[in-house]
Amino acid sequence: MGYVGDKNWNNKTDEVVCKTTHCGQPMGNSNVYRSYSHPVWLNELDCKGNEASLWECDGWPGPSVSFYRKPTVKKVKCSYNISFHLEQHKCEGAVKYTIQSDKKETGYICNEGFGADDATRLCKSIPGCGETGKIVTSQWMRTEGFMSSQQGAFKKINCSGIQNVKHLWQCIESHPSKCSLPAAVSCTDHKRLQLIGNTSNVCSGQLEEEENDKWKKPKNQTIPDLCKKLHCGEAQPSQQNATNGNVHCPDKVKVLLTDDNDRETKCYGYVKIQKTQKNDEKSHVCGDDWTEKESEMVCKELNCGKVIKELKTINGKNGIMNHVKCTGSESSLWYCRAEHRSQKCTSAPYVVCQGSREVRLQDGPGKCAGRLEVKDEGQWKRVSKENWDGSYTKHACKQLDCGDDGKDKSDSDEFSQGTGEMLTFRCQQSDKNLADCTATNTNNQNRNEKAVQLICNENKLLFLDGPQSCSGDVAIEYKEELYWLSGSNERWNKELANKVCQQMHCGNAKRHNQSSPGVKNRMWNESFSCSSDQKSIFDCNKTQINSSNSTIAHVECEGNITVTLQHKCWGMVSISTGNETGYVSGEHWSDTLSKELCKELGCGTEILKPIKKPGTDSEIKFKSLFKMKNSINMRQYSIVKMEMNPESTKNQDSKKPAYVVCKGSIKPRFNDKDNQRHKCSGNVEVSYEGQWLPVSKKTLDNKETQNTICTELQCGNGLSSKPYFGPKPSENHVIIIQECSQKTIAECQVETAEMSGSNSQTSDLGGLHCSNWKTLALEDFGPSQTSSENICKGDLVVYSNKESEPKRNFVSSQEFSKDVGTKLCEAMKCGNYKRYRNSTELLKADNWYEGIFKCKNSNNIWDCETQKQQRDQNETAKLFIECDGEPTVKLSANGELSIDDASVCNSHWKEEYSHMVCQQLGRGNAIPNLSKNQRKTLTVSYHVHCENHNYLIGQCQRTKGRCNEGPVFIYCSRDMEFDTTYRCGGVLRIKYQKTPDKPVEVCPANFTRELSDKLCNKLNCGIFDSNKKKDIPQTKVEKSFDCGSSYKDPRYCVLKETCQNPTSFFCEGYQEPPTQPPPTEPTDPVPIIVGVLIVLILVSLIVVFVRYRIKRKNRKSMMPSADMEEADWDSGEYEDVDKSDEMGSFNRGRFRSDSDVEKERDVESNKSYNYDDVDEVTEAQPLTPQGSMVRAAKDQDLQDGVDKPSDDGVTYEVEDSQENYDDIDASPENAKTTAEVHDGPKPAPDDDEEGPKDQFQKNEDVFQDG
Repeated sequence: MGYVGDKNWNNKTDEVVCKTTHCGQPMGNSNVYRSYSHPVWLNELDCKGNEASLWECDGWPGPSVSFYRKPTVKKVKCSYNISFHLEQHKCEGAVKYTIQSDKKETGYICNEGFGADDATRLCKSIPGCGETGKIVTSQWMRTEGFMSSQQGAFKKINCSGIQNVKHLWQCIESHPSKCSLPAAVSCTDHKRLQLIGNTSNVCSGQLEEEENDKWKKPKNQTIPDLCKKLHCGEAQPSQQNATNGNVHCPDKVKVLLTDDNDRETKCYGYVKIQKTQKNDEKSHVCGDDWTEKESEMVCKELNCGKVIKELKTINGKNGIMNHVKCTGSESSLWYCRAEHRSQKCTSAPYVVCQGSREVRLQDGPGKCAGRLEVKDEGQWKRVSKENWDGSYTKHACKQLDCGDDGKDKSDSDEFSQGTGEMLTFRCQQSDKNLADCTATNTNNQNRNEKAVQLICNENKLLFLDGPQSCSGDVAIEYKEELYWLSGSNERWNKELANKVCQQMHCGNAKRHNQSSPGVKNRMWNESFSCSSDQKSIFDCNKTQINSSNSTIAHVECEGNITVTLQHKCWGMVSISTGNETGYVSGEHWSDTLSKELCKELGCGTEILKPIKKPGTDSEIKFKSLFKMKNSINMRQYSIVKMEMNPESTKNQDSKKPAYVVCKGSIKPRFNDKDNQRHKCSGNVEVSYEGQWLPVSKKTLDNKETQNTICTELQCGNGLSSKPYFGPKPSENHVIIIQECSQKTIAECQVETAEMSGSNSQTSDLGGLHCSNWKTLALEDFGPSQTSSENICKGDLVVYSNKESEPKRNFVSSQEFSKDVGTKLCEAMKCGNYKRYRNSTELLKADNWYEGIFKCKNSNNIWDCETQKQQRDQNETAKLFIECDGEPTVKLSANGELSIDDASVCNSHWKEEYSHMVCQQLGRGNAIPNLSKNQRKTLTVSYHVHCENHNYLIGQCQRTKGRCNEGPVFIYCSRDMEFDTTYRCGGVLRIKYQKTPDKPVEVCPANFTRELSDKLCNKLNCGIFDSNKKKDIPQTKVEKSFDCGSSYKDPRYCVLKETCQNPTSFFCEGYQEPPTQPPPTEPTDPVPIIVGVLIVLILVSLIVVFVRYRIKRKNRKSMMPSADMEEADWDSGEYEDVDKSDEMGSFNRGRFRSDSDVEKERDVESNKSYNYDDVDEVTEAQPLTPQGSMVRAAKDQDLQDGVDKPSDDGVTYEVEDSQENYDDIDASPENAKTTAEVHDGPKPAPDDDEEGPKDQFQKNEDVFQDG
């Protein structure tokens, strides 16, 4: 430390001093005496005023170099007045500076470079804050003001190396480039403040201050900015009592825990602050620097016990506190040291306290029995039987206030296992209840894992002992014994009687009185005093009484309890109580309860497997039923109602109703749809869950099962099973009955099987024929008239069973009415009733049907049948009915059968039915094996079944439905025509005359001479000629025509499937067909195409090969042999070339391509020529083809008697190429090609022209040249 001398001092020096010290502008200077113990570092300064510090001024010769003996130096006064203070509290907070000048300026000191000594200097400078200070976590002091300040408001202090610092501003440095945290100081005399006594609003309560780590009532009750210091608002307290220290700040602040949906929870969830100033918005407490200490503070503040779980979650939500640090002595998390400002959290603490774990026994009879469940983080979870110990049962019962022990019922099915997640508990010896134990979530993949089920010692149930469900003596079942409630007048009153009836779900008490105990000598030793808000008498106030009272409480309630099924013997279980009716949840229902209910309802003792799924939209009002030890029927069972809360509605399993199918609900029937004319015969169906299901054919093949069904339907015994009639039913299940010899099928073993899929057929289903079968028919067979073909009028006849053949009886017209006629026409599928008349024909007594028909509101004609009648034979007339709906039967042009314009299904169609159709239409018999088989699906078609007494197809039983077997096609014999492959002879053919189909070739077999003659005569060919034989080409003949000796008409012969060999059939009129030349077969184009392709491929290969040889020869011809090249250059002489031969040689030679020229140009460019006139000579010479050069050299060698091979030993000839002729005009001027010119033989002439004689002469001259 040293001084600055005042030699050459001026006002510019003052400016530099104030600028360097960040003190504004100079206000003047004065002389002050200096200490001689400190040197003068600078002197003779020559400042210009723009320097950043005195060190940058000119003039001074060096540190402590200029001699200075003057006892005074300059004292400069600047314009700024600097002060420091702490922001949050007087003695604790962020360090702020204030500059007083023309205008006030404030800002923050950054924490970088700010040390402990600086904190002490600051505390000393603030009155009442003590002599020392310490640096605290800067994040606590990062206020809204700091975060919103501009960069220019931040200053940096660094006193390191500076001695005798009197004021922190002496250490001021320039503006820092970055300031993320303020300097934060806590002085020794700082006292923290808090309010205590109100957890719902921590900004209201009794004021306390911390002194020596203990909270005490403050001595000074009037503290400036108290609410602001408490972070409870900017204003002063709206109410502050100086006597007791109660303070009420304007803000309302509450610490709470919430779930993911921002709902306040009990003792678990995200830590949040709710502030009324924020419109009750809940803001997160952020998780930076959060530890278990802070979690313990939260659990303690909310009275939730100890921490059992804590974690941090990634969170980008709005926060109001961060960097929280608690000592554990605070009254609230709000008063822990923390950063109080709005911000975005990077993480958020999630805390689970001990108090979040609640325990209950669910779905049991009473508070102290049922399935054990623990509330874990707001969700009720089952407790796993795994690792469960008997001591844990004691913990659970004690925690429930249900006694000190209990029975573990986990291995029984007394209670429902429930659904949902499971917890596994491990308890230490020191743990007092389950909330103290360690719980872990169990993997629910183990479906066999059982839940803990308990009955604690103190479980009590209310019971009414009487003949009705809601009346009787009042008893309490306790530890499986009954204890009777005292009927003392002082204690048994109207209020308690109402509470008993309400608890038993029986409404209010209609009357209450006392009854004598008799043998009921165990009395309950408590009386109850109940209020209206208590649901159970066991929650009421209890008073000990003398148990020797001689009367028992008796009550009659207004309501009545019934337990029924939705449809008498099957359906959803319904309970009706005194004030409401609803269904029972299936979550806790068992097969044992189902069987007991069926027995009680008289619906058998067994149950069946349901095939329907009950809907979940039914109103479930009751959770379960529990049998008490003394219950006689289900009306006395303990009823557990469904809680109408969000938790119960969330559980989907609880929405499924209990559903029971009693075995006594099933019963058989004959399906009377489209079968009304029949009785005790037809398709068998069984009612199962309200729908009629078909029965398996194998089931009905059993004789005992037949007898059981027929007996139950009052149809006698079983005669036989029969095929299922009609389309495949829409139901997806089939009934299977095991061998059954009981009176009803409900006593037999019955089950269902699925019938879905394309493989299931109606052949798997069956019907039944009982001994008492009957059927109706209309027959018009009067002796004086021809029989009518109208099937919808005639005498009403009943056919019934008889040993040899069906018994036929006429129905009397006695008491006939229009209703009977309407039902009869409907049963016969004959439309509307038209009229009736009496037929007075005299009949024998045994020809009359013993019953008559009288219809009134009947569904079926057989329901109209009445008792037997004793008739006077002379007064009895037959009933003749006429309906107006006779069906129309048609065969289309291609033979497709239709009834009333609807196709007939081929399923179960018989050949005899086809004969009936042809006969009914007057077309003879049906031609067998000629029908088409089209397996197309028909949406709507008739299925037909005929009985033996039916002779018209319209009389047969028919029903409409889907058909997968295709329609019926029939060809009648009288529509058949014959011809032969040639005129009057050849292969015999038949043709159905109404179709354009190709005639069918047949082999006539067993044809008599008479039939053959008739056939030839029919063909206008005379008679049959048996002598003519002719080989028939071996063709495939589809059918054989078999006619026996009894056939008179070949159209009725039998058409069979097979034909061994084609047989000729010739009549006398047969004429040989004219011989025709064999048709010229069309030329097969395939060989021609293949040949052309082969030729094209060969030509292509030849062209490629020739081009390849040409290119190779060209490359060889461009390279002259070494001997020739040497001889040419050594001689240095050139022979004259005859110009007359110039163009001929040029034309016949191959003109080189551009690439060849370029190659030669490159070679010659690399050679040095010794002749100056070379270029001139070559320009005057013509371009000789290279091939000529090679051949000339070779000819010369031959003349000399030396055969010189080429370089590669190959001699090849180059022919003229026409492809380069187009380039001749353009080449000579630009190529500048230097060519060697030699005398040589000219190319040979073409075959059709002779070479010029002068050319031969010149060639000879060349050869002779020595």
